[in-house]
Amino acid sequence: METDIEFSIQVGDIVTFNTDVVALKYAQASYGVDLHVSSLLRNAGIQIKDIKPQAGDYSYISTHASLQSPHVLFVGVSELGDFDYLQIRKFSARTLNILAQQAPQTRHIAMTIHGVGYGLDEVGASLSQLAGYIDAIQTGDFPSNLKRITIVDIDPDRVQRLRIAFEQALANTMSVVQVAGMWAYQLVTPKFLTPSESNRAITNVSRDLETKPHAFVAMPFHKEMSDVFYYGIQQPVHNAGFLCERVDEEVFIGDVLEQIKKKIDTAKVVIAELSGANPNVYLELGYAWGKGRPTVLLIQDEQELRFDVRSQRCLKYKSIRHLEETLNRELKELQLRNFI
Repeated sequence: METDIEFSIQVGDIVTFNTDVVALKYAQASYGVDLHVSSLLRNAGIQIKDIKPQAGDYSYISTHASLQSPHVLFVGVSELGDFDYLQIRKFSARTLNILAQQAPQTRHIAMTIHGVGYGLDEVGASLSQLAGYIDAIQTGDFPSNLKRITIVDIDPDRVQRLRIAFEQALANTMSVVQVAGMWAYQLVTPKFLTPSESNRAITNVSRDLETKPHAFVAMPFHKEMSDVFYYGIQQPVHNAGFLCERVDEEVFIGDVLEQIKKKIDTAKVVIAELSGANPNVYLELGYAWGKGRPTVLLIQDEQELRFDVRSQRCLKYKSIRHLEETLNRELKELQLRNFI
């Protein structure tokens, strides 16, 4: 049977978004949107046990009008530190699998973006999420009435970045066809695709994210530094063929230092933005040097450099565009010299 399901990424608030089911993860603690929705549900009289399923379990419940959506699905997953690209892919596939049994009448599912709040590459995490939908669709294990899947994010800049990235990544994917006149894709299961061709289509979407090398970025997490990260650093890192990861200490709950060390230990290169002389950034840089990881140092004002790095080569930039161009050249040169 050929199936067409519309997939899109939209700006919006998941709480007020009009859909049949809001699907969220529960990573053995509540974070961000999950925490906010849980609070609204508790205020509506929902018991805590119904919104905190164990890993491998789930809760499908009525929202009692605390959300625009009449139902919410909480899927229990592993703790956040273990919730990587592969786990995101499995989570999104399992969401469709659960609803196929629990609520086959579901026509529209809304989900948030996963991975961004605790340091995974936003493009890689979102493509993993899409790959999971395609996994479920190509096995036929999804709600029989399903017509739409929407990823909802409140940040319009992120939505625009992801739309551009998806257009590039999905340009030649057989199982995903862009809808004319609007930003949406049809997730298609064509009759003419053999199983091996279907598998290749999924591989094109996931881009081998589970084994793709990553750069770790150590930098302050001030709001005014967001454009520096997303436009000055992330794009050159992607151009070099790496995922771009960081750990937000204000968002991540648990042993933050261990998570940072884990990311640095496995990084192809560590990029440290030293503006503001943030002590945590210097700590992460010192650990990277101690582990022998290749590093790239960035600064806006050389006067902010502390004595222990003044003897090190540091890339000074005047603007975000200048940073993007400078970091592109630096990473390309390091690759040509086989340093990364």
